[in-house]
Amino acid sequence: MKTDCDQAVDGIRFEDRPPPVADFIRMRADCGWGELSPALAGPALDASLLAITAVDGDGRIAGFVRAVGDPLYLYIQDAIIAPERRGSGLGKAMMQRLLVRIDADFPNAHVMLMCAKGREGFYAGLGFEARPSENFGPGMQRLR
Repeated sequence: MKTDCDQAVDGIRFEDRPPPVADFIRMRADCGWGELSPALAGPALDASLLAITAVDGDGRIAGFVRAVGDPLYLYIQDAIIAPERRGSGLGKAMMQRLLVRIDADFPNAHVMLMCAKGREGFYAGLGFEARPSENFGPGMQRLR
């Protein structure tokens, strides 16, 4: 049975792996998330429990998303789409594919994420609930 996550998006193929370190560094910087060294980026990617990388017909990375954590709590990290691919449905297809894999590989895990301001509706459409809510307080973070 085919699901939405099996659908091709404008000549993109999905690979169940993290992106190459250089693409990870470049795309994070292009999104304004700061510069990372290869010495930091490589181990971060290696620690991914699951990852989806979108590759276009020319072999360029069009986007990626990854999950980190443990069998009880997973955090979706670094959901990044190349600027020219935004609005194409690629982000939704990658997230759906990742969630299918999470449900198969980590059926008891709570899945969380922190989204960019204004993207709450996108993630709500994928089944995520904004915090704070009736049962949960706000998300918290400690940045360095």
